[in-house]
Amino acid sequence: MENAIQTAKKSRFSDALDGVTLYSRFFAKTVIRPVAVIEVVGYMGAAIGVFYLINPQDPLLLLLSYPWIWLVATALALRYGALMGVLAGLMIVLAWEILYRGYQGNGVLSFPVMFMSGGLVQVILAGHVRDVWSNLLVRANGINGYLNDHLASLTTAHYLLRVSHDRLERDLFTRPATLRSALEHMREITALSTDAGEPDSPFKGAQAALDLISMICQLGSATLYAVTPDGQVADESHASVGTPIPLNRDDPVLMDCLARQSLSHLKAVDAEKLGSYYVAAPIVQVSGDLIGVLLVHQIHFMALNHDNMQLMRVLLDYYGDGLAQHQLVGRVHRLMPQCPYGFAAELERISHLKKLYGIDSSLVALSFPRSGPGDLQFQQVTRQLRSLDMLWTDQNDERQFSLFLMPLTEGDGVLGYMNRIEAGLQQTFQTTLAEAEIRFYSTSVKPRDADRDLKTIYDQVRAA
Repeated sequence: MENAIQTAKKSRFSDALDGVTLYSRFFAKTVIRPVAVIEVVGYMGAAIGVFYLINPQDPLLLLLSYPWIWLVATALALRYGALMGVLAGLMIVLAWEILYRGYQGNGVLSFPVMFMSGGLVQVILAGHVRDVWSNLLVRANGINGYLNDHLASLTTAHYLLRVSHDRLERDLFTRPATLRSALEHMREITALSTDAGEPDSPFKGAQAALDLISMICQLGSATLYAVTPDGQVADESHASVGTPIPLNRDDPVLMDCLARQSLSHLKAVDAEKLGSYYVAAPIVQVSGDLIGVLLVHQIHFMALNHDNMQLMRVLLDYYGDGLAQHQLVGRVHRLMPQCPYGFAAELERISHLKKLYGIDSSLVALSFPRSGPGDLQFQQVTRQLRSLDMLWTDQNDERQFSLFLMPLTEGDGVLGYMNRIEAGLQQTFQTTLAEAEIRFYSTSVKPRDADRDLKTIYDQVRAA
């Protein structure tokens, strides 16, 4: 590809007559040089001189059956154009006046009117053809130059597009493409916290969570340690990827992380020399307790940026909140004992994300009438659940309800979701939300008192 780019660039400066032989260049000049007049006079003078040496009695070879002198003038017209061809013809007329002066009579030595006029017409026509083709050649060269420039830019753009496509393809094959899919994977991992295979571990599913984080954030080598209540890092690691190294409690990145209980990396710490770790990221639960720290001692160079560090913090906090689901659920169940366990835990987790990082989420409630069409519509809407959403259904004697918890969804996303639901109802049942008596309620998840927001929207949908 690089050779193609260089070839395209080189062609922009190529000769207009590239590939034409030296003989053709001599007889097909592309421009009239300033010394063209001198050259025409010199060539014609040399030709007449040669003819004079051949036949001094007939220097223009008028007595021969072919007008050889006009062949020279025609060649000059093809070389320089019609104007220079006329100049060559006038030199032939002048040569006759000088060399044939003194001859009289009506014979062949009288002024050859047809010979001269025919030769001039021939020279003018040949020169005109040369001028026309020269202009066409200049125009074609201009067009080819533009196309060569365009081809060079397209070749470069295509090469960059191919490189970008290969990079994007590798990223899509090796890690989730969006934060939504990353959190979906992390939710599946944190569900392992109730696995009976790790009853005594404070970090259940830690290895799977670290594998996911290292894949998404492009970590080469990292280790997860627990943090004791007094703020000290425990000796034993709970999960690791890559080549482990001994724990260094005096590393400036780790000390800054523990002091601020926030992610710290090499760029943000004024260290005199490189320590053991590039990144130290805390695992903080929704209660504010620091329970662990992730130490990264190898990371892809391009991955050490703000966006990637922010993504690492979100995933670690999401994982930490998943380890304390019983605390999260208890807060909601005190207000709403009937709320499902997973729904309540997810509500508090996304409320925690809103508090820490400003990530918006929404609560949506739909109320359907208890009837034949209403039951079918209720089933269709609940089947359209998105991958990351949580659903809670309930009912009474007159209506049935569905409450959707939509992480990472703002007001515009909720509106788009409702438009999709209405389009599905229109296509399947030929009705709208208003015609089907489907009532809609929504609110955003706040950083605090998310359990009260859930109770408020639940009471609204049941009382309507």
